Amino acid sequence: MSTESKQRKTTRFTLGILAASFVIIWAAVQGCGQPMSVANQRANTGNDTSAKRQELKAGKTDAHEIKAKGANADKEGSDVKPDPSGDVKATISPLPSDRPTTPEASVTDRISALEEKLNRMQKIIEEQQHTIQLLSGKTAASPVETKDVEATADASTSKTLVENAPVPSGQNAGRTAGASPQNDQDQARKVGPIRWSGDFRLRFDAFFRPASKPPDPPLQHQQNVRMRYRFRLNLDADANPLLSFHGQLSTGTVNNQLTSDQDFTGIVVKHPFFINEAWMDFHPNKNIQLQAGRVQPIFSDGSLFVFDDDIRFNGFNEKFKVPLKNAPGGVTSVEFRAGQYIFSNPVVAIVEKGSPLNLAGAKVGSTGRAANLFHQGFIVDQKLDERWSQQFSADVQLYRNPNQIQLASTQTGVAFLVNPGIGIALSGPITGIGNATTTPGGAIYRAGNFQIGRVTYRINNTGFSWGDHPYPISLYVQLLRNFGTGAHERDGMMATLQVGKWTKRGDMVFTYFFTIKGANALISQFTDDDPGSGSGVNIRVHMLRWDLGLAKNVRLETMAFVRHGLRSSGQYPNFFVPLEAFTPTLYRFQERLLFTF
Repeated sequence: MSTESKQRKTTRFTLGILAASFVIIWAAVQGCGQPMSVANQRANTGNDTSAKRQELKAGKTDAHEIKAKGANADKEGSDVKPDPSGDVKATISPLPSDRPTTPEASVTDRISALEEKLNRMQKIIEEQQHTIQLLSGKTAASPVETKDVEATADASTSKTLVENAPVPSGQNAGRTAGASPQNDQDQARKVGPIRWSGDFRLRFDAFFRPASKPPDPPLQHQQNVRMRYRFRLNLDADANPLLSFHGQLSTGTVNNQLTSDQDFTGIVVKHPFFINEAWMDFHPNKNIQLQAGRVQPIFSDGSLFVFDDDIRFNGFNEKFKVPLKNAPGGVTSVEFRAGQYIFSNPVVAIVEKGSPLNLAGAKVGSTGRAANLFHQGFIVDQKLDERWSQQFSADVQLYRNPNQIQLASTQTGVAFLVNPGIGIALSGPITGIGNATTTPGGAIYRAGNFQIGRVTYRINNTGFSWGDHPYPISLYVQLLRNFGTGAHERDGMMATLQVGKWTKRGDMVFTYFFTIKGANALISQFTDDDPGSGSGVNIRVHMLRWDLGLAKNVRLETMAFVRHGLRSSGQYPNFFVPLEAFTPTLYRFQERLLFTF
C-alpha cells in the first residue's frame, strides 16, 4: 500500500469523526432550545435521590398551602363592584390551584422550599454560636465574674488540706451549657480534661535597719527597697470520681525554697517558671484523702509560724476525718493527719572521713541515710453555739538526719545533695539559715535532733457586720517545744488576732501577729522568713496587717513587721547564730496587690 493511499484513508476517518461530532452537538442544541414538558421535568426529577424528592414535595405542599390560604383571604376580601342593574356582585379571582401548573410555578415552589430550609439552618447556626459564646465567657448579656481561686494557704486565713484539693469529677457531672453563669464559667475554664486557675501578686517590699552603736560589735546599716512579683498557674484534672491530679507552675529563684516571688532584677533576661506542686489525690469518699507527689505540708495553715506558705515537700499525705453528729460538748469532727516526706537520697555505702556527710555529723564507716520528716497529729472541731466555735490540734514532727538540711545551706552541701537531684548547678546554697550551730557557719545543728511537739487552739466568733460587710473575730494561739534536745532556746509561740473576712469588694481584714521562735525550736530553712527577714528563728516579731477587697478576686494587702534578735553567739556553749541579739531592730514594710483567676 502506497503512502498516498494511507493518507487518504486517514483523512476520510478524521472527517467521519468530525461529522459525527457535529451531528451530536446539533442534536443537543436542538434539545436544549425546546421547552421541557411537565413529563420531562418529572422524569428528570426522578433521577434525584429519594431524600431530595421528599424535601421538594414537602416544599411544594407548603407552597400550595400558603397559596391556598392567600386565596381564601382574597375570597374573603374580594372587591365588590356595583352592577349597572343595581345588584351587587363580587368579582373573585380564580384560586391558584385552579390554574394550570406551569414550569415556572414548579421552579418557584422548589426555590421556596430551599429558602425555608436555609432559614431553618440559619437558626440552628445562630443557636450554636450563642452556645459557643456562653462557653467562652463572652456573652454580653450575662457577664461572668471570674472565680475566686487561690491554690495555697494565705497568711490571713487558715485553709485545710481538703480545701486545696481538686474537686472530684463526680461533683462536676450534669453540667449543661447556659444553665447558669457559674456553670458557663466552669466550662470556659476547662481545656479538654484540665481545669485552669492561678494568681498573680505584685509586691513592694522594703526593710530598713540602722547601724549598730558602740559598745556593740560594728554592723553596717541595712536597706533594701525592691519590687517583686509572683505568678502561679494551677492545673487540675480528674481521672475518675475517685482519683484526680493537681499541678502548679510558679515563678521564683531555684535556690530559695521559701518564696515564689521574683525580684525586678537580672537586667532584662527572662525569668524562670518551675514545678512547684504536683500530686495525685485519691479520695474514695469525703472523709478520706491520700496524696502522693510534691505536696503541701499536711499541717500547713498559713500562720507564718511553723512552715512558710511557699514551702512544698516531696512525699505523701494522709487525712482521715470522723464526723460526729451527737457527740458530747458539741464536737463536730475529729480529723487525723499524717505526712511522710523525703528530703535527700545520698546513695553512700560507706561514709568516709572528711566527706560531706561526715561534715554533717554522720559517723565514719556508717551508711549514708536519707533525710526525712514524719509529721502526724489530729484536729478536733467543736461548735459551742450559733456564734461560737473552737478548734484544738496537736501534732509531732520527727526529723531524721536533719543536719543534711543545714549541710545544703553550705557550698559543699549544695553540690553534694541538691545539684545532682535537679540536674543543674545552682549559683549558691539554699537560703533560710538561722538556727544555732556547733561552729560558726557549720553544718551541724546545736539542737542535735528535732522532735517537735505542738499544740494549737483557735476560737471563732461570728462577730459583727458593718453594712453588708461581715467582721468575724478569731484568736489563734500556738505553742511548741523541741523535745529532741535539752539545749536552750528550744521553745516557740505565736498568737494571732484577726477581725474581718475577705469575700467581695469593700471587705476588710485587720490582723495583729506576735511570735517568738528560739534558735533550737524549728528548722529555719522551712519556717516562714517574712517575719524574720533573713532568719527564720532566734527572733521576736510584731506584725500589723490590713487587707482590703478591691473586687471579688482582687485584694490589697498591707503589712508592717518589727523584728528583734533573741540570743547572741557564745551566749551558751557551742552556740553560734547568724542573727545576734545586739543587732539593731529591723523594720519591714510590704504592699501587695493580689489577683486570682
